[in-house]
Order: sequence, then structure tokens, then C-alpha cells
Amino acid sequence: DTMSGSFGGIGTQVEKSSNAIKVIAPIAGTPASKAGIKANDLIVKINGRQTSDMTLNKAVQIMRGKVGTKVTITIKRNGQTFDKILVRAKIPVKTVTETLDSKNKSIGVIAVTTFSQNTAKEMKQAIVSLRKQGAKSFVIDMRNNPGGLMDQALKMSSMFVKDGKVILQVASRSGKPTIYRAGKQFDNGFKVHEKTVVLINGGSASAAEIFSSALRQSAGVKLIGTKSYGKGTVQNTLPFKDKTELKLTIAKWLTPNGTWIHHKGLQPDIKADYPSIAYVLAPNVNKELKLDDSGSSVESLQKMLNFLGYDAGKENGYFSEKTQKAVEAYQKENKLTVNGKADTKTLTTLETQISQKINQNDPVLEKAEEELR
Repeated sequence: DTMSGSFGGIGTQVEKSSNAIKVIAPIAGTPASKAGIKANDLIVKINGRQTSDMTLNKAVQIMRGKVGTKVTITIKRNGQTFDKILVRAKIPVKTVTETLDSKNKSIGVIAVTTFSQNTAKEMKQAIVSLRKQGAKSFVIDMRNNPGGLMDQALKMSSMFVKDGKVILQVASRSGKPTIYRAGKQFDNGFKVHEKTVVLINGGSASAAEIFSSALRQSAGVKLIGTKSYGKGTVQNTLPFKDKTELKLTIAKWLTPNGTWIHHKGLQPDIKADYPSIAYVLAPNVNKELKLDDSGSSVESLQKMLNFLGYDAGKENGYFSEKTQKAVEAYQKENKLTVNGKADTKTLTTLETQISQKINQNDPVLEKAEEELR
């Protein structure tokens, strides 16, 4: 599904909400949209099965299926419950999203989530759209992009690289590497001449690294962020009749200057990252933490409180009296039950506030803005 950029389904964006699956929004032009499914509808049954004890992944798995087959969903809306029989259709997955930078409308920000069959086409559309909106430079966000199809990486890279310059080398077990150069055979003459930077992190892998290294070494584009994942192999997927697959490594790919980055990754030209709190594993919200408790969950709690300005003491994993006082101060300020215990409500509120504070500022994007200015 990831590689093809589509799947068979009904076309709803959903989330788990208490005892049901909640519709965030129907996707335009899909069976769900045509059947009148609305945002905030609750899917309480799928093919007669209650969703109250289903995980989100399980519910999605049941709603997806072969194009042309039927699925019955039971909707609860404004207290009324009714069934909808939907015929699954091909649901496209958009892999490229674009927007003008909120602080500088002359900067276009393009996020690429994966490299699927239509990604290069979507990239061209995004650039054309942003140009019409007044973009004079671009930020290409490759963070947490796990890669995908090599041909899409070649097409996209060629858009930013002068014709004739190397964008990739592929080395098999024997023989000289095959060298791929930018040109019309990949980009059909569509070029990006505006100043560009690329964002990477530890989740940028494979085709995302092919694109990033091509732009860096053959177009002088700066990489901003943290070290990339480091996946330098080329694989083919071989399907079998029983619907299983074999993923076979057939070669290794090299950057334009012949470097193999496997297990090494790409180092950014400009280092930037979210604060360390963004990588702290949140405590289990269903397990109450209290005085004299110890462990990694308590350490996470202390880090979260300290980040928000509540002095929880040393981040040593021991729930001390100082940590308790910090919890009480947090509860009081956020109008929660003041008991000095990190209960479900306290932990959930704390986690939400941390997430909001982190998302308010993107230090990596800010570095990109500085560089483009």
C-alpha cells in the first residue's frame, strides 16, 4: 500500500474515541464522502462487530479490503444509529503536502512522507502551486521519511540538479557502478532554480537519503537537522501466490561522490533539533505514580515537569517530596484534583501540554528560515 500510494478502502480519516471509532473527516470523492459520512460520526460497528474493544489499527484493517467488495458500517450520529453499506474503492494516499511558511510567505515548505508511485508528480504540483502563491525559496522536509521507490527519488532529485550532474550510483556485487545523471529522462525538463534547503533526521532513510545526498553534493543544497538513518541498500520485492513477499537486497547505492552511507547516515550541514523532552517516553497514563515510587516512568515525569517550569528536583527516577510538591503545583495551576499523585488525568494533561509546547516551535524549520533569509 505504501509503495503504490493507494489502498482499497472507504476513505475516512479516523481516530479512537472512548468506545468507538470517530471520523475525523471523510476524504473527498471517496465512498465515505459520497455516502454522506460526516466529521464526528461514530463508527460503532463494522460488519456487525462492535468497535468498543477494537484497536484503531484493527478497525482500519477491517474497513480496508479489495476494491469492489462491500463493508457495512454502523454510524451513531446525534443519538441516532444507522447502517451504511459501502463499496470499497481505490483510495489515493497523498505523500506531498505544501504550505507557505507562517512567518515568511516567500518561503514554501514542502513535506514528503514517503516515496510512492505518484510522489514525484505531487512534488512538481506542489512547487507549481507554491510559485503561484509567491514562494521564492523552498524548504523540503524529509524528516521521518522512511524512503520507498528509487525511481521517484531519481525523478525528484533531477528537478533540483543541473542536467549531466550525478545524482546516484548503484553498485552490484560485480562490475562498475551504474551512474544516474540528472536530465529530461527523469524530470521532463522541469527544474527548480530557487534557493532550497532540506530537513533531515534519524527517521530519514533510503530514498529520502538518496534525494538529500543528491541535492547536497550535486546542487550545493544545505541539509539541516540531525544525522539521517543510514540505509544504503537497493531491494526488490518478489511476490508469491500465497500473498507473502520476499524483499531481496540486490545492490548498494552510493551518493554522487561514491560514498556508501549504510549504517553511517548523512550528517547535516547545520545541526538543529527539538528539545530532548520531545524524545522522552511518556509514562503509562493508566498507572498512577506517587511518593516513594521509582523507575523510568517517574524519571520521565520529572523531566516533563522540569521542562514546563515546575521544580521536580533531580531527574533520577525517585518520586521524592520535591517531585510531589511539583505535581501539586502543576495540579493546582491546571485546576486538577490536588493530591500530589500523578494520576491518569494529571499525566494526560501533562503530556498534552508538552506536545503543544513542542509543536508551537520547530527549531529545525526556524534554522531553515534563517538560512533562506
